[in-house]
Amino acid sequence: MKGKLALMIFGLLFTVACSKNNGNGSVPPTNMTGLMPLAVGNFWQYEKIDYDSAGRALDSSTDEIDIIGQVSVNGATYYQQTQKSITINAPSFFVNIDSNTLGKIDSATQYTFLKRVQMDSSSVFFWVDTVTSRCAGHNYLYGFTDSSNVDGHVCLRNVVYVDDCTGYNFENWIYYFHPGIGIVRILHFVIKSDGTFYLKTSEDLTSYHASWG
Repeated sequence: MKGKLALMIFGLLFTVACSKNNGNGSVPPTNMTGLMPLAVGNFWQYEKIDYDSAGRALDSSTDEIDIIGQVSVNGATYYQQTQKSITINAPSFFVNIDSNTLGKIDSATQYTFLKRVQMDSSSVFFWVDTVTSRCAGHNYLYGFTDSSNVDGHVCLRNVVYVDDCTGYNFENWIYYFHPGIGIVRILHFVIKSDGTFYLKTSEDLTSYHASWG
């Protein structure tokens, strides 16, 4: 039932997002209680560094998340987003589900993307992986209560463990986010042939514009 609902929402979002940009102000504004400020025109820019398996920096580039549109479905406001470093073949959306939960829709799948938790190392959510080149398994989101100082931002930490269809954990994503500002740091770890992980990419926030819709 949940999958059918996500497909229905995705279909509505795709239709509306392709037909108009909601510039007429017909969508009611959200309140300022979410984890991440969402409004058309918001952006977050990052310095992205790629590493080899020995930990040597290979190159650096810029990455950016942009909010480019919004639609309203059943009283919830969904914000279409793009990310410079990721090719998205279908619309992708963020939604502040409540003051502690940021949801996301990718490939007609809605899942919890970021979560503020009360218990450390809390299992938050899992969903089918749709982007791996391996046999598709699942993504498992865990939330942590400790805070980290990242470039002057007091951040919470979420970790996504990615398993293939055999249950083998082959990559991990760590997200540091400052509630009310957004994602401050992204770390992507992949597994080596010896079974240990190495840091493949890091992204650190360099500038942003984040207002509430």
